[in-house]
Amino acid sequence: MKRNQSFIAGAALAVIAAQLFIATSASAAGYKMADKTGASIAEFRDEILNVKKEVDATMTALDKVVTTAATDPRKAFVGFDKAVPRVDDAAKKAKKRAEDMKARGQAYFKDWEKELAGVNNPDIRKLAEERKAKLQTSFDSIKEFMTPARDQFNTWLANLKDLQKYLNNDLTIGGIDAAKELIGKAQSDGHDVQKSLGKVIAELNTIVATLTPAKVEKKK
Repeated sequence: MKRNQSFIAGAALAVIAAQLFIATSASAAGYKMADKTGASIAEFRDEILNVKKEVDATMTALDKVVTTAATDPRKAFVGFDKAVPRVDDAAKKAKKRAEDMKARGQAYFKDWEKELAGVNNPDIRKLAEERKAKLQTSFDSIKEFMTPARDQFNTWLANLKDLQKYLNNDLTIGGIDAAKELIGKAQSDGHDVQKSLGKVIAELNTIVATLTPAKVEKKK
């Protein structure tokens, strides 16, 4: 009899321990998933930083085409001709990273929703739901400020590619001079794109800080 009671007690302890382990693992998985979501946003931000850098390089290359028009713009055009596909590739990488970030975010909030169902204390559940709603709003806002920046960038890049084709066929003093107004617009629009990308980067930094805990540097 005592042996049976001992066995039952041991089994009960094993079940409780397993439940505690599962609960602890779920909790750990939650913040780890938040960390991964934050890291994904940070990686997306880095891709946007790279796009911004390539836009700047393209603008510099285009400016050299104009300044060397009266001498020999061929070398400058080669630089510009290489810069355009680089900025295009950077944008494609950023788009792919954005898709990964979106998938991670959706998985994170979906799992959080599941965990909320297991919270019994109404005050804690209410607080958790409020925090989840606030953080999800911050995450969802990425699309709101990214869309106008993306559209602005795509229009600028399309015009830049057309300008690239034009200069490739008429790289003369007269050809460059005739396109000065279009070149000036491309440069002006490029500066506007730079400003928009800068705002996007600032917003992404804020969202990363909101989603993930602060990191304290270890003392050396």
